[in-house]
Order: sequence, then C-alpha cells, then structure tokens
Amino acid sequence: MQNTKQKKSNFRASAVPLVTVDPYFSVWSFSDTLYGDATRHWTGRENRMNAGIIIDNTYYSLMGTFHSSKRQVFSGLEVIEQKSINISPLITTYEFENELARVKLEFITPLLLREIDILSRPLSYIEYTVEIKDKNVHDVRFYFDISPECCVTDWTQEVELKSSEFGIFCGNTEQKVLGRTGDNICIDWGYLHLIHKDARFIQRGIDLYKCRFVMSEADTKKTYNAFNEAVVMAVVTEEMSGVIAIAYDDIKSIEYFGTHLDDFYKESDGSFNNMVKKAVSQYREIKKKCVLFSEELSEEASKVSTEYEKIISLIYRQVIAAHKLVRDTDGNILFISKECFSNGCAATLDVSYPSMPMLLKYNPELVKGMLLPIIKVARSGNWDKEFAPHDAGCYPCLNGQAYEKESDAQMPVEECGNILIMTAVLCNTLGNNDFAEENEDLLKKWAEYLIENGYDPGDQLCTDDFAGKWPHNCNLSIKSIIAIGAYGKLFDDRRFTDIAKKYAELWVKDTYAEKGTLLAFDRKDTWSIKYNIIWDKLLNLGLFPKEVYKKEVEAYKAKMCRYGVPLDCRSDYAKTDWQAWTTVMTEDSEYTETVYRKIYDYINETVDRAPVSDWYSAERGRQYVFQNRSVLGALFINIM
Repeated sequence: MQNTKQKKSNFRASAVPLVTVDPYFSVWSFSDTLYGDATRHWTGRENRMNAGIIIDNTYYSLMGTFHSSKRQVFSGLEVIEQKSINISPLITTYEFENELARVKLEFITPLLLREIDILSRPLSYIEYTVEIKDKNVHDVRFYFDISPECCVTDWTQEVELKSSEFGIFCGNTEQKVLGRTGDNICIDWGYLHLIHKDARFIQRGIDLYKCRFVMSEADTKKTYNAFNEAVVMAVVTEEMSGVIAIAYDDIKSIEYFGTHLDDFYKESDGSFNNMVKKAVSQYREIKKKCVLFSEELSEEASKVSTEYEKIISLIYRQVIAAHKLVRDTDGNILFISKECFSNGCAATLDVSYPSMPMLLKYNPELVKGMLLPIIKVARSGNWDKEFAPHDAGCYPCLNGQAYEKESDAQMPVEECGNILIMTAVLCNTLGNNDFAEENEDLLKKWAEYLIENGYDPGDQLCTDDFAGKWPHNCNLSIKSIIAIGAYGKLFDDRRFTDIAKKYAELWVKDTYAEKGTLLAFDRKDTWSIKYNIIWDKLLNLGLFPKEVYKKEVEAYKAKMCRYGVPLDCRSDYAKTDWQAWTTVMTEDSEYTETVYRKIYDYINETVDRAPVSDWYSAERGRQYVFQNRSVLGALFINIM
C-alpha cells in the first residue's frame, strides 16, 4: 500500500479536484501544494476555501492563502508540510505532517453514475483527521472556511448572511434565478451552505505586525461585499476528527424552453433541507460506496496502463461535473452539459459525442438525456434546417440553438453524423431500438442529408472548428459514411447499408497516401488522425478493411511528438480525446501505452495550471484554450 501511495503522489495533476458538483459549484487546487495558492473555480477565478489547525494560538495552514486588505497574498503564516496527495476517481486525499501533528484531509463528491439520486445532490464532503504527535497537552482547534465569493460572479455584488437548522448560508442580496448565461462566469443566485454544528460567520484577517491569524464574530445584520476578505463562513472546532459538508441551493437549475426545472435530487429527497439531512446521515454509507467504486475503476483502468489509471482517476469528476441532471415536464431525464471554456453552449452535440463512452459504461440512459434537448430543438418549429442542430442554448438556459446561426458557421455533416452514430451506439448498448424508432423521421432525414452532402463535405466546420475550415475533409467523410451505415443497421434498411459500403470503398481509393490517409480529398501531402473510424469497428459495421486501421496507426507512430499525436498536418494541435480513440483502432498495446504516457506527461509537466485540457501543443505541452470540458469522457473508450 505504501508503494502505491508513493506512486500516486508522484503524479502532479495540472489541477486537483476538491469540490466538483456541477459547472457552477466547482472548487479546485491549481497548485502543487494545497496551501500554495488560493483554491479556484475551474475558470481560474478564486473560489477560496481555507483550512488549518490552531495549536497553542499558532495557526498552521493546510489549505489556501490569506490576503491583506488589498488582496495581496500574505505569506507570513506557518504551514504543516504536505507529504502526499492521492487522487482517486471520487476522493482526493491530502496528508500533512510536522513535528507537532499529522493531518489528513479528504475531499469527497459522490458522483456515482449508477445512483443518480446521490449523483444529483449538490453537496460535497470534507473529512478531516488531526493527530498530535507528542505527549504534551496542547490547545488544538481545527479551522475551515469558505468565502461568500463562491455564490456571486461580479466583484461589486453583495451577500447576506443567514443561519439554518444545520449550519449557516449566504447568497447574493439580489436573487435573479437563472438570470445569467455565458461561458467564463460563475453563479450569482442561490445560496451557499456550510453544514456543521460549529459553523459560524467570522471576520478574519492577519495581524501583519505579529504575523498571526486573527478572527472575530461577523455581524449577520449587515450585508458584505462578497470579495471582502474579512467575512467568511467558518468552522472552528476542538474535535480532532469530523466531517464538514458544503452544499449549494441553486433554487432552479435549468431553463428548458421557457420552464424552470428543479435539480433532479428533489424528486427523491423532496427539498434542499431534506437532501442535506439525508446526505449528512448517510455519509459513512456513501463514503464506502465511493471508496469501492474508486477502487474498482482504478483496478480496471490499471490493466490498460499505469498512466491511464492516473489519468482516468483525475478526469472522472471533471467530466460529470460539467453537467446538470434534471427531469423535464414530460418526465424525461436530461443530462445537460456545459461547453466549458469554449463558448458556454448547452447540450452541445459535438461535445456529447466524445463524452459518451463514460456514460455508456455506467449509465447509458444519460446518453439519451444528452440527445433529447437536440431532438427538442429539431421539433420546436423554430428549426428549419435539413440537418441536426449544434446545441440547445447557452448554459443554463436551453431555449434553442445558441451557436452561430449563419450558414457558413454551421456544422451540418458533423452534427448529423454525431446524432446518428450516438443513437446507434446507444441502442446497441441498451439492446433495444426504442429511442431510434421514436425519432425515425428525424434520423432518416439526417441520414438522407448525409447521402447527399456527406461523402465529400463542402467548405464547412467540423467539431475541430478551432483549427478552421478545411473543405473536402476526409475524417468528416468517414463520420458521414459510418452514420449512413449505422442508420441502415438500426432500421435494417439495405439501401443505406449499400450506399455506406459503396462510399467506404470509394473513400479508401480517394484518400490514398503512401503513409496514412489524406486530410482532404484535394490536398496531396496532407494527413490527419481518423478518430471517427472507430465506430465502424465498435458497431461491427464492416465498412472499412483492416488494412486501413493498421496503416493509420503506423502513420500516427511516425508523427508522434513529445506530448502526443497532433490532430493533423496543419499545426501541433493535439486533442486528448481523439488520441484516446485512436488506441482502439489497433490491438497494439505498446501504441496504447505510448499514447497515454504522452498524455500523462503533458498533464504532469504542463506549466498551465487548470483542469485537464483537451486542446494543447503536442510539441510544447502548453494548453491552447479549452479546460474542464466533458469531452474527456472519451478516454473511457478503452474500458467501455
């Protein structure tokens, strides 16, 4: 066990998940040590939590950094040295030790995909254990706080402080529920709760002359600027071990075609207060479930490679916490994604497409929950296109496509291919065609669109839109061919099957290159990774010969850079998700291990501290833009 811990501690994550519930309630450490920086929202904005122990009136920091009145970091406090960090799929564990004490902090968010009643609870646990090493008598208290800035997004907003039957809470004085949409923003409605019998509001700060931590009771009759360092929700307790819970009551979670929907947990727990009571009383049982699930997933992932297991353990919570689970007024479960750090769209189809392997493994009904908003847009009467929509709105408001409406900014072949393939994979996993049959009219229309337009796509975007348009895209053509074949298999329609086979044969000839295959039909001396081809193999469509797969992988080996395989010949852009998909094109375990070792090295060595990016430089290991996106669910393709 000790060797395992030491191995895990050597993996330096680009950011460490602490509280990972949904796109708004999300707190990470971007530092090598938990006390090396303020904790942050996935966007990088400070969402501060602090923890420490007070021994004989001396404060020793475990988590976070304190600021002066001008928000300058104050570094005069002592710390207890961080000795290890262990990131498992559902639990992050830190251990600290100095000559006086040993301390363990565990951050647990029970994102159990098979138990959606628990999964949907907007609550996270922090368990602490303090051990005093010497035999002397000391005055010892454990300290934890969380800042009200976690419930606002604007520097000028004010919060009010209140108490509850199980602790304290705070929220914006001006409540505009679901009143703000966008990408790089935080929530500014609802209420942040700190749940503990010793919870209280305090004004805390630093005595700069004596270099010591000071605190006093806060006046709950006043309102405070949320970013005022002095006012926090805190727990100060003499108990040497215990559990603190933090939760977020967002009032309403999603706007869905004009209707405000509740978070899913209210269906079983009834109300926010009841949810908190149940979650607190069930803590030991829930923790056991989290430990068991984490151990099982880690064991399964380690069979692929050691590096793969570490990556999977890190990204599991990131993927799920980019979603919100609700039920619509027709009784359908919806699993709504936010397109984080790219444009803030909701239920984005080309984000759901790479995300689905994780959900197919643990709860395929949630894949249906990602597709239903797209179907809703297509049937809304406001969608007059012959192809599938790109998204259903801008998070958290889903009232119709938010992506560029201009024809030259659409992704017609991409999105038709995505929804047809996803539907086929979903039905194959569930063992029935119910979802496909319910939507046969739309699916057939989109399959017909691909027959007409998909083999040689025109000047249009694909999901890799950051790389720009590239007419006659051969990888996009593959997606179209497989989608047509998938439709033929779904509905046992020989016409579509025959066309797919004809197109596949033509594709092999038209994309021929000495090494690999072309990026575009009309561009010789080009290449790209053909990640879409994997669904031909996984759906057992039999459209492309095995020689294509073998030749592709050999080409990728030749193009391998320090941190992975570039997307194509245009730049050193690497995509974490698409590289992962190339590993199931081959039985070559050495190639698979190499790909994941390169991705591991990128995460471990990048100087860009943020939740794992899916778009980075294969040469330099630098993040381009994306972070905290759900597309990393693609990496579960190896254990799906």
